[in-house]
Amino acid sequence: MKERAATRPALQLDATQTRAIKFIGDVYFRMTLALLTSAAIGYLSIQSGLLLWGFQNLGRGFSLAIFGSQLMTVIAFQGSIFKMKSSTSHLLFGLYAALTGLTLGMVGLIYTFDSIVTVGFAASAGFLTLVGFGKLTKRDLGPIGTFCIMGLMMLMVYSLGVWVASFFTNSAGFMNAASKIQGFVGVLLFAGITAYESQRLKKLAYNLAEQAPSDAAVEAYVSAGALNMYMNFIGIFLSLMRLMGSRR
Repeated sequence: MKERAATRPALQLDATQTRAIKFIGDVYFRMTLALLTSAAIGYLSIQSGLLLWGFQNLGRGFSLAIFGSQLMTVIAFQGSIFKMKSSTSHLLFGLYAALTGLTLGMVGLIYTFDSIVTVGFAASAGFLTLVGFGKLTKRDLGPIGTFCIMGLMMLMVYSLGVWVASFFTNSAGFMNAASKIQGFVGVLLFAGITAYESQRLKKLAYNLAEQAPSDAAVEAYVSAGALNMYMNFIGIFLSLMRLMGSRR
């Protein structure tokens, strides 16, 4: 009897750990699919001439339409993820990945292919390191995450100001310096957010594994987690491109 009582908690712990590991694996698998989708869309948008056509015929309004569509899609996704059907969440996530692919296509028009590949590897290595740190550290990263999220909001305001200023100045030196500042600050902020989100994702995985909620609820959490980590990776990549990318 004592042996049976001793093995039950162990079996329960193993089942909880298995569910938690599966949840985390599903998150990063879905994130990886989204990244591959974005990369494919970015490549095709360049090769097909879609981006060049858009800029030639619509000018700045073309890029503004893409960014606006991205913003509306992610707001709709995050605002209703726990209410919508899984098929709808997959559709919105796929749409966001496709729109982000167009943004990556713009990067391909500005920077050389070699620098994109180099920065891509650097972003991947940095992202994996930050994810590992977030999972393994015992320090509470909550305050760091909160600070970085607030800083990211300020960076968005700064970026908007730089974009507006670009209408009134043709100074390459000014725009290059502003871009470098965006890149440097962005790398620091997204690094902090990535580590924080990784730690939070681990805690969420074990909480869900212990509570054993419905499949629909787990699916919603997987989608939300994948989107957050996807945006963190894209943020790191774009920030590093501003710092390290070689222009055409």
